Amino acid sequence: MNDDLFRVAEVIGTVAFAVSGGYAAVRAGMDWLGVGVLAVVVAVGGGTLRDLLLGIHPIWWVREPDLLIVACVTSVVVLVVATVHPQSKLDTRRTVLYADAIGLAAFTVTGTSIALAHDVRPWIAVMFGVITGAGGGVIRDVLVRRKPLVLVGEIYALASIAGGVAYTVLRETEVPSGFAAATAVALVLLIRVAAIRWHWRLPRFEEPEG
Repeated sequence: MNDDLFRVAEVIGTVAFAVSGGYAAVRAGMDWLGVGVLAVVVAVGGGTLRDLLLGIHPIWWVREPDLLIVACVTSVVVLVVATVHPQSKLDTRRTVLYADAIGLAAFTVTGTSIALAHDVRPWIAVMFGVITGAGGGVIRDVLVRRKPLVLVGEIYALASIAGGVAYTVLRETEVPSGFAAATAVALVLLIRVAAIRWHWRLPRFEEPEG
């Protein structure tokens, strides 16, 4: 992926996950500091896990603090909007889900790309794409004391895997890297948004009573 496109994907993913984390905090009834902290942690969480596992030092938001600033500014915007225009619980939930879908799509591709650049096997690179894309959402759900979406039947990790596989395969063809990245992002977004819209779910076990 060329540097300009990679940068755009990182900014989009950072903003989307900061919105997702911020509104999840609003929905959970956190204070202003909680909203800011959760927005930033969710925005940087997946990439931080990726860099730690790949042994990349310093981690990405230390190397590129401007993206940390983007996450902080986004958290402030969420605070202002949530204060001035309080939303219903349903609307807030939709905001979290759709912002999360955008972040998942963007960070799946950037995570896969970074892993491939560090010469890991293609299927391992796909897993790093999932870690980067889903990691922030898992952290968000844990901090608001909710079962992570990736573990409760949502078409979430599968969407990320599909995008990572598509990007990895297309990278081996003659198509431009930008086309490969855009196709993979669109695929993740299409699958995840369709799953949200039409309530697609994986089979799951019911919790025992008592």
